[in-house]
Amino acid sequence: MNATSAKRVLSALQAELKRSMEQLKAPGHPRPYFISYLVRDIQRYEVWARYGAVCQDQLHHKRNCFNDIRVGSYRFDQVGSGGLTDNSEESDSYDLTDLPLDDNIDAIRFCIWRLTDAKYREAVARYHGRKSRNVSYLDENRNLPSFQKMRGEQSRTTLKRFSVDQEYWRDYVKKASLVFKQFANIKNSYCEFQAEMITKIFVSSEGVVRIWQQPLYHLSAYVWFHTKKTNQDANHVCQVSRIDELPSLSEFKRQIKHLAETMEQLDQGEEMSSYNGPVLLAARPAGLFLHEVVGHRLEGNRLLSDREGRTFKDKRNQKIMHEDLTIFDDPTRRAFEGQSLAGAYDFDDEGVTAQPVLLVERGVLRSFLTTRMPIHSRHHQSNGHARNQSHERPISRMGNLIIESHSKLSWQDLKNMLIEEVKKRKLKFGLVLLEVQGGETETEAYDFQAFLGEITLAAKIYPNGREVFVRGVDFVGTPLSSLSNIIAVGSEYAVDNSYCGAESGTISVSTVSPPMLLSNLELQVKDPSKVTQYALSLPWIKSKK
Repeated sequence: MNATSAKRVLSALQAELKRSMEQLKAPGHPRPYFISYLVRDIQRYEVWARYGAVCQDQLHHKRNCFNDIRVGSYRFDQVGSGGLTDNSEESDSYDLTDLPLDDNIDAIRFCIWRLTDAKYREAVARYHGRKSRNVSYLDENRNLPSFQKMRGEQSRTTLKRFSVDQEYWRDYVKKASLVFKQFANIKNSYCEFQAEMITKIFVSSEGVVRIWQQPLYHLSAYVWFHTKKTNQDANHVCQVSRIDELPSLSEFKRQIKHLAETMEQLDQGEEMSSYNGPVLLAARPAGLFLHEVVGHRLEGNRLLSDREGRTFKDKRNQKIMHEDLTIFDDPTRRAFEGQSLAGAYDFDDEGVTAQPVLLVERGVLRSFLTTRMPIHSRHHQSNGHARNQSHERPISRMGNLIIESHSKLSWQDLKNMLIEEVKKRKLKFGLVLLEVQGGETETEAYDFQAFLGEITLAAKIYPNGREVFVRGVDFVGTPLSSLSNIIAVGSEYAVDNSYCGAESGTISVSTVSPPMLLSNLELQVKDPSKVTQYALSLPWIKSKK
């Protein structure tokens, strides 16, 4: 999106905003006290190839709008339970979020008019529903205001044109994907490149105007490794906000060849059963562990919902983890040790300036990630962590979760400590988790307070230091007991740029973490489902008679 397009879209938004604040009403029902619009103009190029041939090559352009209408007052409006349930695809407004790609002001205003009308009707219905619920149920947050007032501010970033060398990346993924032809046990694979530029335009009835951009580049290789013993897929992902950080073709080919060779070694490793004992987490698995165990539970909106477990609600200024760990979330930080952070942003999706937040200080809980919905007092101020993907209400989410170590222990030091732990407890072996693919956690009160991490690469380590790859397990646990099991922290960091899904959609995040040693972590057996072998080998692999 260029400056001229942004100006015309902004003009349409402001015209409808003014009209709605002055005239939008229904007899006998509350009027809006606050309206905002967040437009996303998304330009994306993606190309992927398999075994030297392009399979998909597309240039996308779309626009959508999130409209927030609040009825009642700043003291009490229709949004309850922290807004966690305001994401239904069954709502009438869900099908009205798309905007025209042409910069025709009347066409844009038409779409905004329809969306605003639908959102107003939904807001009124929710308002009356919330008021009637208060007759029968006691809201423990009844003394907190519904929404924080904000001063009118304006900020407009100089917009950059979306440009990508399509021919170069088409050739890149074709050549990279040929690497997998060398490996007979890889039964499916592809290489993919994505470039994306999101231009955001935010306006509100409080006079806030924001225009900013978020670029993101994604390069990945996917493999499905399939033998009689192993049925596992894995990804090698490079995700950055500066395209010049992506590896050269020769380097990427080396990386994915290493991935394939590691899968071959894993096939020769041992099948694991369930395990509970000392575990050393490499930096990326350690980051995922704290993202799932701590990060989601420090999202402030969850404190406003009686459906949530609210693990850390009453633990502010109490020790919750090892004293060598400090955790903060800083979306203003663009890079860490030269590597860009994909969770960085200028403003959150409520128009609030992004801010760093100290969450845990040397093991002691200090704060939570917050939006404009107060979680503690009438004088609440958002710390700029409201985020959403598209139609969902923005809730407090992680941006750049940075886990700082106060230890000087090296990776080898941690390994030695793991071996000593094994010897002291007279165990046959300990475990080292080297790579993970993703995780999930349950935070709601009606379910178990638990988490899971999907392990893609792990090894047994024996008392004599010998290491053997293992397969077939994922790590699981409950938050408080697992945090109490951290006994040592390393000093070397790794950056993990990825995506995170929650009630407000899937968004880009970054985690910076050191490795950690746990005295105990439980591993459970993966889904044991097996897939039979293909009747024939790959077409270019000579079949064995």
